[in-house]
Amino acid sequence: MNYALIGCGRIAVNHIKAALNNKLNIVAVCDVLPEKMEELLAKYDLQNDDSIARYTDYKKLLADHPDLQLASIATESGIHAEIALACIDAGVNVIIEKPMAMRMDDADEIIRDIARQNIPLVLLDREVPD
Repeated sequence: MNYALIGCGRIAVNHIKAALNNKLNIVAVCDVLPEKMEELLAKYDLQNDDSIARYTDYKKLLADHPDLQLASIATESGIHAEIALACIDAGVNVIIEKPMAMRMDDADEIIRDIARQNIPLVLLDREVPD
């Protein structure tokens, strides 16, 4: 399964760990701070893996990877909904860190869109075990 991580901060280590444990094909990582991507990849000895694309813009990531099947959204909470809706519109399954959205209207829109696209949604509320 082709996988991307959007947001490479503190909680992102759980997402990379889960992707590796589940043998997902990590095709891209994205963060507005390039050094965050490199630090995260280095923790798993992936810093020299040229098959993992690096992006500072999630919209470009989605445009460049029409074969993307799953994206984890691990950014700051205020932009979860925006990114989730873009992923859903692109037909990508999503895992969203909590909170799913900061406003109920945004959460409702995510729920409507996943139902319309028939896309599974996973909301995380705890750490991924080893």
